[in-house]
Amino acid sequence: MEKKTVRIEPLRGATLGVGQLWMPKQAIAATAVLQASPLDAKAAARTLESAAEILGRGVPPGQTVGRDTGLVVGYVQSGKTLSFTTVIGLARDNHFPIVIVVAGTKSSLLHQSTERLERDLNVFASGGSWRKLMNPREDKTQTVHTTIGDWRDAELDEDERATLLITVLKQQDHLAHLTNLLKGEDLKGIQALVVDDEADQAGLNTKVKSGLESTTYRCLRELRDALPYHTYLQYTATPQAPLLINIMSALSPSFVHVLEPGEGYVGGKEFFAAGSKYTEAIPQADIFPANGLPRDPPDSLLDAMRVFFVGLAYTLVMRQPGQTARRSMLIHPSRLRGDHRVICDWARHTTDAWLSTLKLEDKDPDKIALLEDFEKAYLDLKRTERRMPPFTEVAQKLPRALRRTQTIEFNTNGRPTTPEIVWQDMDGWILVGGQAVDRGFTVDSLTVTYMGRGVGTGNADAIQQRARFFGYKKSYLGICRVYLESTTLQAFQSYVAHEEIMRDELKRVAKTGQSLRDWKRNFALSPALKPCRSSVIALGDDYVRGRRNGGWTQQRGALLTQDLREANAKLFQRLVESHTFEHDTSFGGDGSAQQHLVCHSVPVDEVVDFFVDYQLLDARDVAVSTGILMQLGHLSRTRPGTHVSVYRMRPEAISRRTADANGMLEDGFLQGPTGDGRVGYPGDSFFKSGQQVSLQLHRYDIEQKTETGRMQSATSAPLFALHVPAPIALDWIVQSQVGQ
Repeated sequence: MEKKTVRIEPLRGATLGVGQLWMPKQAIAATAVLQASPLDAKAAARTLESAAEILGRGVPPGQTVGRDTGLVVGYVQSGKTLSFTTVIGLARDNHFPIVIVVAGTKSSLLHQSTERLERDLNVFASGGSWRKLMNPREDKTQTVHTTIGDWRDAELDEDERATLLITVLKQQDHLAHLTNLLKGEDLKGIQALVVDDEADQAGLNTKVKSGLESTTYRCLRELRDALPYHTYLQYTATPQAPLLINIMSALSPSFVHVLEPGEGYVGGKEFFAAGSKYTEAIPQADIFPANGLPRDPPDSLLDAMRVFFVGLAYTLVMRQPGQTARRSMLIHPSRLRGDHRVICDWARHTTDAWLSTLKLEDKDPDKIALLEDFEKAYLDLKRTERRMPPFTEVAQKLPRALRRTQTIEFNTNGRPTTPEIVWQDMDGWILVGGQAVDRGFTVDSLTVTYMGRGVGTGNADAIQQRARFFGYKKSYLGICRVYLESTTLQAFQSYVAHEEIMRDELKRVAKTGQSLRDWKRNFALSPALKPCRSSVIALGDDYVRGRRNGGWTQQRGALLTQDLREANAKLFQRLVESHTFEHDTSFGGDGSAQQHLVCHSVPVDEVVDFFVDYQLLDARDVAVSTGILMQLGHLSRTRPGTHVSVYRMRPEAISRRTADANGMLEDGFLQGPTGDGRVGYPGDSFFKSGQQVSLQLHRYDIEQKTETGRMQSATSAPLFALHVPAPIALDWIVQSQVGQ
């Protein structure tokens, strides 16, 4: 294989991107990371450019103090580790004396991350460029003191100064020991990089609603306080919680970078597209009950196991000399270790029984029946894997596939850590686990997932982190299958749309250089899901939720201030003067209060511009307006050329409404049905287009309730109402935070 070469030139001639404060240089460390990766030169160059932008958005070199926080968002299993390893390499190349990686909450993840960093950074063969510490305690004071002293010694050459590479568990005791170790050293002017892997997990303040600090959050804050000069990077595939925490939090990010996956990545868009052939709904009768498992494994689990073994046998048939032929299956029943133990027994006994049956004479009815069942699994996989050889060839490899598969209970189960897996020891692996495989852990060559559990608490970020079946597996996607409980399947399908809209929003923020602290948190999300656990969201920062079934949205804050009312009235006038309006003929009202004008051909982009400039004061109105922009923006992107029906409601009549003491129209302002019972007015909500978005422009004289009676507060105040038909509506969530 031709050796990749990743040269320095791409960064030498690069210009600063939007929001980038400085341009990192590439040298030995970053180059070593990329040359050790499986990427080709083009993909390596993209990774390098991305890493330089991330590091360059942080605190620039040449200062003595300063701190900043960035959010780096990738897909699940999409290469986030390679990204931050490249960033770490650049930090070394740009003379960062300290790099800290907060590597998850489980020892297995800490060891997995540490070993990969050692390998990819070439820690032990780099001529003394690195000094590695894992979960260090105060007895490493001399190591830290010597390292910092070297960086302050002007007589030393660059290659004589080592960068401290510290990996630490996201756990209070280990974080506290590291903080105490760093507090013992004068770090003023010592630039540090902190990478928080799986940043949405454990470290956020879960006691924010009560005005307190949760333990791990406090420990992370104190660690940062011990580093007067640093950039803190939050890496995650599920950024909902870091985005929704209060902007004044010590961990709230100020900038964002969205990672793009490589060409071989397979994610939600492939698995959960409409009509996907890779996902199966587990029948309700087969869902694992919460009060104890049944005596025998459900039929759908046995189907999934047969699909897995046929896929492994196919891989063995197709294996070329020197290639590995490894495949894995994940069974995710619940968080209960007792369930894991039972299902492990099911899988082992089933595997042994099938192997024994395949050793019988060819004419044995049990063997014939079993092979017929395996052939059904073969035909299922043949729908998506065109290279599938004849079943007879695959069947010949089934005994080896069964014999060389190991089933393990992947949890602690009384052990201090989850078991370490030496993947190359077996052709096949069946892992049965819960939390240990929820997040961060990579299941090697995973092809079949069986998740016989429901949505649970319904947190979108938790649901997505269970997607261990995502990853770089396009070369063997045809033998991949995901079996999910029906509501979980629907939740994943909803999340895919939510994730793409959220990523588009974050890309827009990154492209404009806007601070995340100024951005209203906009999400599109299924009503069955919450964006994250509510405990990390501060009082006053709660979000407003829209609904997929569409319907009417009305402005509630009526009074505003005179200058805002006048500005909004000018927007009304501009939109009206740009188009030709005709009398609406859908209802033949007699009086001017029942007659309206309409234009059905207003481009959606003009209505987007209208709402961008429309000014509101009430937090709920602001959130709703942002939600409207989300929907209209999505419509503009996915259906270019779409039009909106705009109604001028009763332009020749003077109508009045009453606002409460706060200037709010709590009951709305749309006029309801009236009339003498023969030709009654159908109500304002009648006037809408059935196929496209409808915007109603109203003007009202507003009277406000006071203790002494009503008073005239505003004349011809503009108000809007918007209708979104259900087929094009999105579920959305918007949060405007205190302080924005």
